Amino acid sequence: MRHILLLLTFFAAQLSAQNIRTLSDSARISLMTVAPGEEIYSTFGHSAIRVHDPINRLDRCYNYGTFDFDQPNFYLNFCRGKLLYSLDIESYRGFEYGNLHDERPMHEQLLNFDSVQKQRLYLLLETNALPENRNYKYDFFYDNCATRIRDILQKTVFESVYYDSTLRPKDVTMRQLLKPYLVPHPWTDFGIDLVLGAAADHKASPADFMFLPDHLGEMMGAAHLSDRRLVVADHFIPTQQPVKKTAPASKNPLDYPLPTTCLLALVGLLCMANPRTERIFDAIFWFVLGVMGLVIALLWFATDHSATKSNLNILWAWPTHLLFFWRRDRVLYFIAAGIVAALTLIFWKFWSQQMPVAAIPIVILVIVKGLWRQYVQPTWRDGV
Repeated sequence: MRHILLLLTFFAAQLSAQNIRTLSDSARISLMTVAPGEEIYSTFGHSAIRVHDPINRLDRCYNYGTFDFDQPNFYLNFCRGKLLYSLDIESYRGFEYGNLHDERPMHEQLLNFDSVQKQRLYLLLETNALPENRNYKYDFFYDNCATRIRDILQKTVFESVYYDSTLRPKDVTMRQLLKPYLVPHPWTDFGIDLVLGAAADHKASPADFMFLPDHLGEMMGAAHLSDRRLVVADHFIPTQQPVKKTAPASKNPLDYPLPTTCLLALVGLLCMANPRTERIFDAIFWFVLGVMGLVIALLWFATDHSATKSNLNILWAWPTHLLFFWRRDRVLYFIAAGIVAALTLIFWKFWSQQMPVAAIPIVILVIVKGLWRQYVQPTWRDGV
C-alpha cells in the first residue's frame, strides 16, 4: 500500500508539471525587495520573486506575504500564532503599481540561473501555489515572506548557495536587527520589546539575518553559486536608490515611551500624598499592570508564537494583579511583588533577555508601592 501511494503521488506530480509551461531562453527571474511602508504591517519591508518571460507573455510576482481577513477566527488565530499566510500570484504590473502607489520603492535583483534552474524554480513556485500547498503558518522570525524565498532559492540549486557573511555585524540579536526599522515608531518599538521574549535575544546566524527583506536582498547580492555570482544585475524602481524614510523628530515628549513612563511614575508618587487619590491610582495601576502580565502570559503559554516565549517582563508585570488590584489589605502579596520587582531591576542588565529601558520607571513604582509604603509609611491594614 505504501508503494502504491508513493507511485500515485509521483504520477500526480508529473501530471501537475505537465500543466506548467516551459520557460523560454529569454526568461528572467528576479528577487524583488520592497522598501518599508507607513503601515505597521509593512514596517520591515517585503520580498517577492518575479518571473518574466516575454516569449510566453508571462510576467508575474510570487508573494508569500498575503493573508485573508475573511478566514474564520482571523483575529483569534492571529493572536494565537495560528494565522495562515499564503503564496499569492499577481501580475508584475499590479505588484509594481501597488507598491509605488504606497510610495514604496523596489529593488530588483536578476538571479544568475541557467535554464534548468529557472525551470526548476518556476515548477517549485507553481507547485507551492496549488490550493493544497499555498497556505503556511506564519512565524515572524523563522517562516515569513523572506525566509520562504531564501529556502526555495536554496532548494532550486540544491543548497549550493554560498553566502558572504563577513559584511554582517557580529553578535547581533534578532531583536537588535529590528531596531533600525522602529526608530520612527517609538511606541511600536516599546510594545514589541514588551511582548518579545528571550527567544528574540539569541545571536543571529547568517541565515537568520534573512528573515528581514533588506538583509535577504543584501546577502543574496553578495552570494555565490559554485561557479558564479548569484545576482548578475540589479536596479531600483524608480531608478534612483530609495532613501529610507524617517519620521521627523517629535517635540512632544509624550510621543516617546520613556518620558511618558517617567511622568506616570511621578504622578504615582505624588498621589501617595492623598489617601483617596492614591486608592484610585493604585486600583488603575495594578489593574493595567495585571492586564499587561496576562497578555505576556498568554503569548508565552497559549500561542504558537516562538518569539514571545520565555518573556521575563512577567517578573514585574504579574497577571495575578488582576485578582488583587482592589485589595489594599493584601500586604504580603504586594510586598512580594515589590521584592521581585527590586530583584528584577538589580539584574536588569544581566538577564538573558534585553529588557525595555522605558519600563524602568514603572518597575521603580512597583517597588515603591510594594515596599516603601509597607515599611516606611504603613497605611494599609495588615493582611495576607
